[in-house]
Amino acid sequence: MNQTIKMKGNFDGAAKLFDFIRSGDSRRWGTIQKRFFSQLQGKILYVGIGTGQEIVNFPPGLDIVAIDISAEMLKRAQERISNYPGNMTSLIMDAHNTTFEDDTFDMVLTVCVLCTVEKPVEVLEELKRVLKPGGKLVSFEHVQSQNPLFAWPLYLMNFLSLKLTGTSLIRDTAKNIRLAGFDLFTDANVYLDIVKMFTSRKPEN
Repeated sequence: MNQTIKMKGNFDGAAKLFDFIRSGDSRRWGTIQKRFFSQLQGKILYVGIGTGQEIVNFPPGLDIVAIDISAEMLKRAQERISNYPGNMTSLIMDAHNTTFEDDTFDMVLTVCVLCTVEKPVEVLEELKRVLKPGGKLVSFEHVQSQNPLFAWPLYLMNFLSLKLTGTSLIRDTAKNIRLAGFDLFTDANVYLDIVKMFTSRKPEN
C-alpha cells in the first residue's frame, strides 16, 4: 500500500479520538506555544493542522492557509477555523508535494508534523520552496533524544508507534532541517529534549 494513502487512512481513522488523545498535550503546552507563536506574521502556511487544537494559541489577525492530508481531521477543525479572529482557510494537501507557487509564504508553521511525514527532508525541501527568501520555518516537534536514558526507551517504543500511527519517535529533526538547506538559528527544549521548538530561515539567495 502506498505510504501516503496508509498515513491518510491512519489519520482519518484517528480523527474521532484525536482531541481526546492530544488533550493533555494541549493543556501542557498551551502557554509555551502562545509565546512561541507570537512571532508569526505575514502570509503563513500551517502544515498538518489536524483538528486545529493549536489555533487557540495563535495571535489574532493572522493570514493563514492550513493544510492536512486527512479530510476527517479538517472536517473536525472547521469550527476552530471559523472561530479564529483572523483570516484562515484550509485545504486537503500532502506536504510532500504541495500545489503552491515558489516563494509564496512569509512563514511556515509545523506542529508535530516532521515526526510523522514519510520523508521529512523532502517535506522540508518543499516547505523551503514555497517560502519567500529569508522566510521563517517555525516548528514545534517531537524529536530524537540525545540522552541515552530517554533515547533507548523511545527507540524500543518506535516500532509500535510507527505501526499504530506512522509517527517516529527517533528523528533527528535539527539535522533534517539543515539537510533541507535551512539556516537553523534557535533550538529550544520544551519537554526534556524530546519536544523542541525550532526557528529556521530560508537563505536569501
